[in-house]
Amino acid sequence: MSVLGLICTQCAAQYPLGPMFYGCPACQDTGVTSALTVAYDYEAIAADFDVETWAKPGHGIWRFAAVLPVKDPDQQISLGEGNTALVRPRVVCETIGFQNLYIKNETTNPSWAFKDRFHAASLSMAHSMGFTKVTSSTTGNHGASTAAYAAAAGIDTCVILCHSESSELQRNMIRMYGGHPFVLENRFQYLEMLINEHGFYPSTTMEPMPNGTPYGIEGYKTIAFEIYIQLDRQVPDHMFCPIAAGDSLFGPWKGYTELKKLHLSDRHPVMHGVQPAGCNPYVQSFQQGRQDVIVHPDPQSIALSIRDDTGGKPALQAIYDSGGDAIDVSEDEIIEAVRLLARSGYLVETSSAASVAGAIKAAREGRLSKDQTIVCLVTGSGAKWPEVIASLVDKPAPIEPTWEEIKAQVGLD
Repeated sequence: MSVLGLICTQCAAQYPLGPMFYGCPACQDTGVTSALTVAYDYEAIAADFDVETWAKPGHGIWRFAAVLPVKDPDQQISLGEGNTALVRPRVVCETIGFQNLYIKNETTNPSWAFKDRFHAASLSMAHSMGFTKVTSSTTGNHGASTAAYAAAAGIDTCVILCHSESSELQRNMIRMYGGHPFVLENRFQYLEMLINEHGFYPSTTMEPMPNGTPYGIEGYKTIAFEIYIQLDRQVPDHMFCPIAAGDSLFGPWKGYTELKKLHLSDRHPVMHGVQPAGCNPYVQSFQQGRQDVIVHPDPQSIALSIRDDTGGKPALQAIYDSGGDAIDVSEDEIIEAVRLLARSGYLVETSSAASVAGAIKAAREGRLSKDQTIVCLVTGSGAKWPEVIASLVDKPAPIEPTWEEIKAQVGLD
């Protein structure tokens, strides 16, 4: 069996696959909180592995099943996620003079966000373990995706605890999928009650604790596998990821490390975590050389999806291990990136644009080379945040304008 079980990211204690949602028990006994992740027998996989199977788009993320935890095809839940484009955003490239800058465009997933990879893996595990109730906490994308995959898995009850600033559109998406959205100030108290008192499966982030799933991250690592295939069996020199809890960086990083363990690559990219300047706990922790992530008081940013006041240790360690860094960007830099991407043909949410803003900032500061391959993870569609997009539009579309008004607006004689 290629899946060895779960392993602690800190002390390396091992456990069988199962419903372990509170991190490593061995670390807890010493007063330390640490996350679990899935471990594999990479040498056994490599001995009977053909990478060409990865190059054939198939059953969502499950074409990478050799290094995913659910082996039974009947338990593999998919809505056709993944297989997203790796493309050069024209205006962004022209603005900074870099022709080898790409975005991994995750806006084309079924619920229009990269969260679909997470929940394809996470809810497949929930389904295989017999759970009939699922819950998650969300600013928007995570909850909509949870509800979509709960529907695909035939899970009876899906409860989504929503941030007060979450998009009404996304709350309506949750309802359409059959989920139950609730807008709450204290989401995490109710999350604990659903898990502990009512047997719900937590399709939540890996860290920070008190609860988390080790399984969703397995979906995120397929981003790295796809990039490897799309770059003709190469990995990028740099990868920029917008980060909140940190799963969006640790997931691809785990994928890149597994490419090395499978003898498919002899190097890994430098990983950059990007946060808003008004909510930058990873940046502060990295600058201080800490091994844990601080709590940022009173977080503020237009980028709600990455406005978490703290994050998980695995992502911070991945930044260190890759030789990378944590970067913060201003609100103006985020908005500039949204507009440059839109002029390139890609409408993304503000949180997604942070990765591009970080790459632009690094390029302007001379920290990147034009001959390097740079990939920015773009995580979700701007169409899911109509209120935010409306606030960024210079002026609304004219209604019943005169011909003279049309000519004046577009500059016709």
